[in-house]
Amino acid sequence: MPTPSALPAALVRGAVFFGLWLVLTGAEPFGLPFGLIAALCAASTSLRLLPPGPGRIAPGALPRLALIMLRQSFGAGWDVALRAFAFPPRLAPGVIEVPLAIPPGPARDGFRALASLAPGSLPLEDLPDGKLRLHALDLAMPLAKDLTETEAAFARSIRTDKHG
Repeated sequence: MPTPSALPAALVRGAVFFGLWLVLTGAEPFGLPFGLIAALCAASTSLRLLPPGPGRIAPGALPRLALIMLRQSFGAGWDVALRAFAFPPRLAPGVIEVPLAIPPGPARDGFRALASLAPGSLPLEDLPDGKLRLHALDLAMPLAKDLTETEAAFARSIRTDKHG
């Protein structure tokens, strides 16, 4: 049984896992009791593996983050395709370092996963001075600017409170 402070997180996680069960099984009436048991077990396990912490998603900021990512992904993907299929290819690969404002931890890990989706770049490592080292397909691309904009939108999409 979760502690009172973890109860909101347990309820949300349980509901998400049960919803996933319903989607995967087609909401068969015979399977509902098994789905409830599976959701309870999954929520309990998730609370042990990732206890509720200060990070929380701000649903109102997610659409803006999604639009920024969609715009950047489409634009950068088009740019990468044009560079790669040009003759001769207009590529100048290299490594860049971009300062990050998001502190180390789960939020930065989430941001790095998001940043890995941007065409033309691949996050390599966090540096001790707070920068992120990235491999760039073309150093002429505005990757640092795009990454800074994405980081700001990502930071707005998470908020801090006592429930996970």
